[in-house]
Amino acid sequence: MWVRFTADFDWKPTPQSIIAYKAGMEQNVTRVCAAAALSVEKAVKCKPRKGTDDAEA
Repeated sequence: MWVRFTADFDWKPTPQSIIAYKAGMEQNVTRVCAAAALSVEKAVKCKPRKGTDDAEA
């Protein structure tokens, strides 16, 4: 799921790892990560960027 991070967000997919997303980044992330970021209002849904495999032709 494509999201745009509106604030810095640290995602912990496992207890041993952290992925740091910075405000302004547009990323394709897992649905679980997107749901966590959306629930704390640190991201909004967005459309895929041009030039990506997910972008509409």
